[in-house]
Amino acid sequence: SSIKTEKSGYVLRFDGGARGNPGPAGAGYVLYDPDGVEIFAGWKFLGKKTNNFAEYTSLIEGLKKAKQLGVVGTAEGDSKLVISQMTGAWKVKHPDMAVLKKKADEVRGGWNFKWIPREDNSQADKMANIAMDERTDGESSPQPTK
Repeated sequence: SSIKTEKSGYVLRFDGGARGNPGPAGAGYVLYDPDGVEIFAGWKFLGKKTNNFAEYTSLIEGLKKAKQLGVVGTAEGDSKLVISQMTGAWKVKHPDMAVLKKKADEVRGGWNFKWIPREDNSQADKMANIAMDERTDGESSPQPTK
């Protein structure tokens, strides 16, 4: 069996939200190729959850998709909590967060993690809002441009 090499240089942007915290929650994630072209976007309705649950879930779902596609790179999000816990800068104190962190660690592979300002995360935010508005799960994969 041949070893499948992962393609690197990809960017995963993730965002989660909850209306009410806890309230109706959604996860959104968008994957970009090394040229910055959007190759995949997904959203998932989570039911009544907290904002942090939604943020972690959006990262986990995005990483799972990236794994399916065999790509690695940098995961970017505007959640200081999730990014700081994934990089090891902050300890995980809350038991619910520990469960989510463990799930994220199981799918993190060779990914790096980077905090970005909220205004740079509008596409993933849009996906999370679709999930909350429509209370659905879904995905869109634009046709490859090459």
